[in-house]
Amino acid sequence: MHSGMNQPERGIIIGGGIIGMLIARELLRRELDVVVLDAGDGENTASTGNAGIIAPGHPPIAHPGLPARTLQLLLDHDSPLYIPPRPNPSLLRWLLGFRRSCNPRNYETAVEILNGLSRLSMEHWQDLAAQDVLSGHLESTGWVEACCEEATCQQAMNDLDLLHRDGFDAEFIDGDELRRRDPAFSRHVLGALAHPSDMLADPAGLLAALREDLVVRGALIRHRCRIDALLHDRRSGVIGVESSDGEIIEGNRAVIAAGIWSDRFARSHGLHIPMQAAKGYHVMVSMDAPPRTACVCRESMVGVNPCAGGLRLAGTLELSGINSRFIRRRLNMLRIGASRYIKGIRHAEVTSEWNGLRPCTADGLPVIGAVPGMEGAFIATGHGMMGVTLGPVTASIIGSLVEGQAPPIDIAPLDPARF
Repeated sequence: MHSGMNQPERGIIIGGGIIGMLIARELLRRELDVVVLDAGDGENTASTGNAGIIAPGHPPIAHPGLPARTLQLLLDHDSPLYIPPRPNPSLLRWLLGFRRSCNPRNYETAVEILNGLSRLSMEHWQDLAAQDVLSGHLESTGWVEACCEEATCQQAMNDLDLLHRDGFDAEFIDGDELRRRDPAFSRHVLGALAHPSDMLADPAGLLAALREDLVVRGALIRHRCRIDALLHDRRSGVIGVESSDGEIIEGNRAVIAAGIWSDRFARSHGLHIPMQAAKGYHVMVSMDAPPRTACVCRESMVGVNPCAGGLRLAGTLELSGINSRFIRRRLNMLRIGASRYIKGIRHAEVTSEWNGLRPCTADGLPVIGAVPGMEGAFIATGHGMMGVTLGPVTASIIGSLVEGQAPPIDIAPLDPARF
């Protein structure tokens, strides 16, 4: 392998999901040549199958109330967060770290960090939505968190104070007002935390539009290109990557943005990032009188989004390893979980089904930064359910680091070496 003295000024993005595509767009904006290498075909990924709700202010999974429910999570197939018991040392270590993150002080710190990131990301999303190439796939129509129990309404009102503190537009409305705005909601809904300024996305359409825009701007995008290793030189840092069929692709900057599979690259370079693959499901349904308003059903944690192709019901977290197996009971939970909130949804016709894997860190924070000890290598992963929401700010941070500039926000809590 040569020394890399004549390396092209090229950024290599490993991963073609929403994070990788937005990073590629940011590097193009900064006038780097860009190649995106994706092991899949660009379809049916976590970036295309998510609920499509861009939700700044979304709390981390590691909530202080969860440790008391550990046994339920391990045994109840119907729990929104389900952890099938299995003898897996990495899962056990992750669960121990997750439990520490449920400490009230750690939780409050994570909320503050995520809110700062998502507030900045929302500004970027608004800029992107104003551009014709993406505008058809983004809508600033807002969404609501619908509550069917008094205790959950109270929690939502407590959250309202935090959202206002951190500069987000939100209001609490009662069930009658929600039904006045959208009669599809049932009488069981007692109230809702409304986010009127937030955006909704057509996930698959958004990713396809980003891909097309990148190609027009000069990026090279290759699918079914599995990368096995980063190549680097002691003197000049990153010099390229090697594919599984032995092809060497040259470049002097490399960004690992491969979701749950990012850990494989990190480990090969001495970087340990404890993540679990959080499987999520969605079903697309067709019904006569669907809701016009996107919502998250607060008690059952099912996301409901009227998007292209019908009504999308999305949700559940299942820590069952890296696989694409369907548990029929988990799929059925989506319609059952939404039926208390939306009239007629239980008997809606299912038109398609999906599952995908989200990369979840134990502390609930993404991993964004430079790979220690490897000049020119960066990583962006671990966004959990907030990949779409935090995509633009992640791209901005990586763009700054690639050019040797200070990031737009303090990224010390996101340090890849923090584990």
